This record gives sequence, C-alpha cells and structure tokens, in this order.
Amino acid sequence: MRTKVLICAAALAASIASSLAQNVYSLNVVGYVNQTLVAGKYTLIANPLDATMGGTVVGGNNVSNLFPVVPNGSTILPFNPATAQFGTPASYSVGKSGVGAWVNTFDVPPGLGVMFNNPATTNMVVTFVGQVVQGPYTVATLGAGRNTLVGSPVPIGGDLTNSVVGLTPHNGDTISTFNSATAQWASPSSAFTVGKSGVGTWTANLQIGPGQGFLYYNPGAANTWVSSFTVQ
Repeated sequence: MRTKVLICAAALAASIASSLAQNVYSLNVVGYVNQTLVAGKYTLIANPLDATMGGTVVGGNNVSNLFPVVPNGSTILPFNPATAQFGTPASYSVGKSGVGAWVNTFDVPPGLGVMFNNPATTNMVVTFVGQVVQGPYTVATLGAGRNTLVGSPVPIGGDLTNSVVGLTPHNGDTISTFNSATAQWASPSSAFTVGKSGVGTWTANLQIGPGQGFLYYNPGAANTWVSSFTVQ
C-alpha cells in the first residue's frame, strides 16, 4: 500500500510593539495523504487530516467532501462499537446524467476508521486534504469490552508507539490490521502486555501507515484516546 505524505507549514509573525517585545507566531499546518484502495475489495482507512480546517469549512469531513468522485457503486461502512456491527453504508451512485452523488452520507473526523469498498477492477488512490490536528484532540472512546475502528488522527506512520500517539493502553488491549487481499484480519495482531515490572509492551511491532485504519479491542475499563500532537 503506497502512502505519500506532504506537509507544508506557513507562519505569520506579529508586528513588534517595542524593541523588547517578542515575535508571536500563528502556525497552521496543512497537507495531503494518498491512500490506495484495493480493486474489488474493502480497505480499512482512517482520516488523518481535518478537512474542516479547524472548523472553518462546514461539512469538510463529510464523506461527500472527502471523496467527491469515486467509481460508481463505491460504498463506505461505518462501525458501531456499541452493537459491534456495521451501520448503513454511504453509497455512491452515478445517474443517467453521468453525475454521481453520495447517498446516506456521514462525517469521518480525524481518527475515525471506516471500511471503503472499491468496486472497480483497478486500484484507486484517494487523497485526504486538510489541516494537521494539533494539541489535545479526542480521537475516540474505547468502550469497555468493545471493538472500535480507529486510526492515527495525524499524518504520521510507523510502529504502534507513533500510530497510537497520546493513548495510554491497558493490559490486554489488542490492535489488529485488516488484509484487503484476503478480507480477513491480518496475523499476528498485537497485544499490550504489562509485565511484573509494571512496564507494558506491544507483542508485535505492527507498522501502521498514515490514513490506515485498525481495529482496537479494549477488554478492560473504558478508555478515552486523546492525542496531543504538535509540529515542532
């Protein structure tokens, strides 16, 4: 799965009131992430950027805005952790006029994982565009004894210490990735195990790419994933 990430930053300095005053900067970081959707298969993806640009673009994280043009018959499945079932899919249909539109749309905020079915006979690349979420951000509530589809809310990849930035995992928590080719959860999954020393480690060093979703199982008490990412 090829992933391409570009992050560009722009800083604006305030005027100096006196020779002793310090410059004040306002930093907004925007970029894009390319994610490949396997032909004729489901791919588990997660939005890595805020397309509302910090709340200034209404509906920016809606399916219709994130994926404006896709193959006819494409579907996106949301997952309900409370029922452990997939909800009503958003579906893309092209009418006789040749114009396509999404039906039953919903928002996919940064960090939310969804299943995207690409009905085409060739792989398709979708591009997330938006602002990097900085500072404290609530990714998801990981309910007790529940599975949740999530992903990194920022465009960083690597092992689990990066992909679940800001989350304090509990003993027994498990992360699984999805294999689009086999339509099954990949093996091995990775469990967080706390030893006698009180230090916990992940049993498998899974690599999670930007824009890639994963399944998080929390067997213990409810836990809230709050990321805190800052561009240095």
